[in-house]
Amino acid sequence: MYWQQLRAVVWLPYEHMAKSEHASAVTAIHGSDFESFAASILFSQGWNVLYRALDWSSLHEFLQGLAAPPDVLLISTDLEGIDSQSLQKLATSGMRIFIFRKSDDDLRRFPESFAQPTVALELIAMIRGSMRRPMLRASEPIIEASRAHVLAIAGAHAGAGCTSLSINIATELSLLAKKVLIIDGNAIAPAIAILLGQQGLNSAKSFQKIANNLWALEVTQENIAESVALLDAAKMEFDYIVIDTGVITELAQVLRGQRWTGEILVWASSSADELWIIAKSHRVGVERVRKISHALSQNSIKPAVSFVQAMSAQGKKGAIHDAAFLAAARTIGPKNIHAYPADPRSIAMAENEQTSLYESNERSLLRKSIATLAGEVGG
Repeated sequence: MYWQQLRAVVWLPYEHMAKSEHASAVTAIHGSDFESFAASILFSQGWNVLYRALDWSSLHEFLQGLAAPPDVLLISTDLEGIDSQSLQKLATSGMRIFIFRKSDDDLRRFPESFAQPTVALELIAMIRGSMRRPMLRASEPIIEASRAHVLAIAGAHAGAGCTSLSINIATELSLLAKKVLIIDGNAIAPAIAILLGQQGLNSAKSFQKIANNLWALEVTQENIAESVALLDAAKMEFDYIVIDTGVITELAQVLRGQRWTGEILVWASSSADELWIIAKSHRVGVERVRKISHALSQNSIKPAVSFVQAMSAQGKKGAIHDAAFLAAARTIGPKNIHAYPADPRSIAMAENEQTSLYESNERSLLRKSIATLAGEVGG
């Protein structure tokens, strides 16, 4: 089949998975308990498990009959008929391959193998985090204690204000004498550099200091691999990491997908401590909160989820939308539901001066509200 001649490059699966609503997987695991555990997790996260092989020959026969390879193959070292040479051939297929060892005795024969995860989120994080890494990895990942508290901020819809909130939360945290990193992970429309009048944020060689206790980085398609590596290292260097992920669209597909535009959100789903989803109290905002809440109920992520009700409208209609917002947000039992008032004048002033609210209008009600929110980060 044509896919057997595909080059073993990590970019290939991105195009394949973009064509399908559901990512595909195959399991080839001998032990029934671990196989059931892995397959059930994949099913629960919306993956299409095409085949559950019991030995190497049946796996080989099934893969030979496919027009295109599955996106992910989970395989165990105790599978009957498995050998290192055959595995290396599979590495050229375009699949992401995860090898799980039955015991530490298998580590000598299969040094690229992982210990079998015992917690669902551990397996989910492993699969989601593999996008830009080799399909066969040569060593066990090193897990270090994280210093940073990681807060990801996402917009439920366009114009919700996630960039403004990210800038000002990061600023307020830096004013608490904490070392803070702000990441512009908005792949479609990065704006932090523009709003703060900064240059060179899209260089992934290092973080750029933009204020006292505050550093920044803009993620681009060109520096995505370096940015993810820097984020992993930043967890040991900073007290807080604030990530502007941009607008969430089709959350379930992003978490299962391979598009670089969603990779920072994928990283956050496995590494962040908190995810704040901001939306305005209007018809579109409420509907988007309902949709995202449903997607979150169907997909496991690490961070605790909170909603932020932004720029609440005044009057009877506003009160109706406020109530609908709260009802939609409460369906998944969020950690918190925050709110802050409308203040377009202060926002416009800060944007015109290319500064934070603290610098442009320290005494504004909006700035004080966001300062209060910053005090609740990690609380």
